[in-house]
Amino acid sequence: MPAAFPQQADLYRELRPLLLAHIGGGIVAILCGPWQFWTAFRARFIRLHRWVGRAYLAGVAFGATAGFFLAPWAHGGAVTPVGFTGLALAWAGTSFMAYRNIRVRRIEAHREWMIRSYAVALAFVFLRLWLPLLGGLGVPFDEAYQTVSWLCWVPNLVVAELYLGARRGARRAVA
Repeated sequence: MPAAFPQQADLYRELRPLLLAHIGGGIVAILCGPWQFWTAFRARFIRLHRWVGRAYLAGVAFGATAGFFLAPWAHGGAVTPVGFTGLALAWAGTSFMAYRNIRVRRIEAHREWMIRSYAVALAFVFLRLWLPLLGGLGVPFDEAYQTVSWLCWVPNLVVAELYLGARRGARRAVA
């Protein structure tokens, strides 16, 4: 059981298969993501890029689906399950949009949706950064977990949108 969440020890045992699917899917997505954004890799190994992309989508399918079913059991009151359900839906939705756009050869739209998808995938990392930080600041676990259920992914999407907007602006300035 993760030491960061001792309040949920019994729940972890009961929901172990879902938890393992969620963690496993998240790990696959986190590990596949950087390879997908590396331009030289993508240009030189396009077939491998596609296979790694499929692995990423499989990771999201497992991770987001399991996360969706785990969300109602999240500790910390009503706010937390809503935050984690939003995370699961955002992760699945952004990934689906990326897939949909590549299937119809909208490369730039695909890239933008993948940036959003990976920003949401990074919630897996940011949750583990924010929760101990808030705990270290003296925020009680329930309040910290409620906050982190949103803080681990919403700012990531905001930063992704700001980045995409700046990128579009730079392209317009060049054109």
